[in-house]
Amino acid sequence: MSPEGIPEITIFYNQGTGCYGFSTRFPGRRPHHVIDTFNSVEDALNWCDGWRERVWEDASDADETKILISRDYKPDTVGWRMAHLTLAELGAAAAR
Repeated sequence: MSPEGIPEITIFYNQGTGCYGFSTRFPGRRPHHVIDTFNSVEDALNWCDGWRERVWEDASDADETKILISRDYKPDTVGWRMAHLTLAELGAAAAR
């Protein structure tokens, strides 16, 4: 699978509620999962990336409500393997 099939997660601040949240979407599509009820960025990260398997970067300054964005997993994590390896490659890695 290619990175185009990896969900993109954005951490944001909702000025209307005063809460932090995250949205999940596939590139080029509308968000399919949004939660904005967290008291801190850390709380939002704990919910959407509890194992810290994702690569996070600062979001663009174009939208001041967005804080962090993740478009991929860290190499060799379970998420990365599922997104980047074929079933044959996963089977071979498990047999080692």
